[in-house]
Amino acid sequence: MKTLLKFTATIFFTFLAFSSIYAQNIAQISPVRAKLMARNGALMIDVREVDEVKALAYDVDGIVNIPLSEFKNRLNEIPHDKTIIVACRSGNRSNQAAKILSKNGYSDISNMEGGMMAWQAKKLEVISAGVSSKKACCSDPNSKNCKPDGTCKKPSKRKRNKKNK
Repeated sequence: MKTLLKFTATIFFTFLAFSSIYAQNIAQISPVRAKLMARNGALMIDVREVDEVKALAYDVDGIVNIPLSEFKNRLNEIPHDKTIIVACRSGNRSNQAAKILSKNGYSDISNMEGGMMAWQAKKLEVISAGVSSKKACCSDPNSKNCKPDGTCKKPSKRKRNKKNK
């Protein structure tokens, strides 16, 4: 009986250890952080179904749509050497996809909390009916003059030296 209890306890604690290892490498990030990471080269994957994306899409360069229903069969499309951000409508399906990635050897994974609902609440850019809501403030959206939502930062107040004439 003691042997059985020891064995059961060992299995239980091993399971807990592996569960925590998988959970540790999935960062939970905000929509603004996700946008900044995508802007800096992270791969953003939208795991919503195709019809959901057609109705309302994230306006992010290079975003990939791999529906959760197809996710396990399309892992070969996802590079292991990139930072991955997973997003959906509310954050639930993307969290499931992030766990699948973790269990399949991906290590730099972030789940965007709140999904499209949080993205829109932050007034970040979307594509609706083929039209972007992007508010470009300058020719280079990566400029230090742009805020994450695409609007311009307020110019700093500089004191001007007036020359006497």
